[in-house]
Amino acid sequence: MKALVRISVVAMAAFLAACSTTDQRQYEACIAGSSAAGGVLATVTTGAGGLAGAAAGAGVGAVICEEADAPEPVRYEAAPVDSDGDGVTDDVDRCPNTPAGAAVDVNGCALDSDGDGVKDYQDDCPNTPAGVVVDSRGCPIKNEIVLTIDHVEFAFDSAELDSESRAALDAAVAVIKSHDSVSMDLIGHTDSKGPEAYNQKLSERRAKAAVAYLVSKGVRADQLTAVGRGESSPVASNDTDAGRARNRRVELVVR
Repeated sequence: MKALVRISVVAMAAFLAACSTTDQRQYEACIAGSSAAGGVLATVTTGAGGLAGAAAGAGVGAVICEEADAPEPVRYEAAPVDSDGDGVTDDVDRCPNTPAGAAVDVNGCALDSDGDGVKDYQDDCPNTPAGVVVDSRGCPIKNEIVLTIDHVEFAFDSAELDSESRAALDAAVAVIKSHDSVSMDLIGHTDSKGPEAYNQKLSERRAKAAVAYLVSKGVRADQLTAVGRGESSPVASNDTDAGRARNRRVELVVR
C-alpha cells in the first residue's frame, strides 16, 4: 500500500508539474488529467471513491492550471484618428474641430496667411497688407488706409505717370484685386510748393491718372474713386526735399 501511495504521489506531482507549463488550449485536458490523478490518489490514500478523488483532483488541477503561464494575448494598436478630417491626427492636433476644407498647418490649426487675425477660411479679403486694421471678415475698416504708395512722381505740371510711378502702382494691383468686395478711394497728395489751389487741382488730376492706370491693369473701375487732397494732409515736413518727397504720395483708403 505504501508503495502504491508513493507511486501515486509521484505520478500526481509529475502531472501537476506538467500542468504548470500548459498553454491555453491544453487547460481543459490539464483539468481532466488532474481529476483522474486526484481520484487515484484519494482512493489509495484515503479509501475514498474515485468520484470524490476526481473532484479533489479537479480542484487542485484548476489551481495549478490557472496559475500556469498562458500566452500573452495579442494586442493591436488602433490607428490614429483624425476626427476633423484636416489631415492631422487627433494625437497631435492642437486645434481640433477645424471646419471641413480649411487649410491647416502641421499642428492642425487653420492658416492666417496675411496675419490679420482672421483665418483664411473666414477671410473675405486675403492678402491684406501688414498693419491694416480689419473687421471680422478680414476686410479693412472704413477710412482705413490699405496701402500708401510713396514717391508717385509726375513731370512738372503734368499728370502723366513716369516709369517709377507705374512700377509702384503695379505693386498695388494684386492688393486691390484681392479686396474686390471693398470700394476704395485713390487719394492723391502733393507737397506745398506752388499755390494751394493749384496743388489741389494737380492732386485730383494725378489721382485720376493713377485710377486710369490701375483700371488698365484689370482693376474694376467701379471699385475706385479718384480724390485729390492737395497739400492739406502732409505726413512729413515740407521744409526739406526728403519731406516733400514723402508728401507726394497716393493712398488707397477704404470708402
